[in-house]
Amino acid sequence: MDSHDAAPLANVITLGVQDLERSRAFYRALGWPLVTEDGDLRAFELRGAVLALFPAAKLAADGRMVPEAGRGGIRFTLGIMADWREEVDALAARAERAGGRVTKAPEDAEFFEGRSAYFADHEGNV
Repeated sequence: MDSHDAAPLANVITLGVQDLERSRAFYRALGWPLVTEDGDLRAFELRGAVLALFPAAKLAADGRMVPEAGRGGIRFTLGIMADWREEVDALAARAERAGGRVTKAPEDAEFFEGRSAYFADHEGNV
């Protein structure tokens, strides 16, 4: 296979956050393994991908943009695939204990087979 034909590898998701240490504490409370703490970067291993946290103002400056105004609502989600239906309930409960907000309680999925729930971290990232 020609390397130009291969699908692009997108395995790092970076969230621009307002409170880096509070965000770090939230994702650690979910039990996610912290793999990097380097300056203003915090990164968690997510089975083949990395969730990186970086101050929103610095992320915007790096991208030559302005920080998003935080108007609320939903613009994206980070999907977490669970191996068992019970894991969905457990993760939603863990997110709530960590200071997150469950926006959709665990239930049988409407658009696919399985179980789903939604939660937001303390900054509203879903």
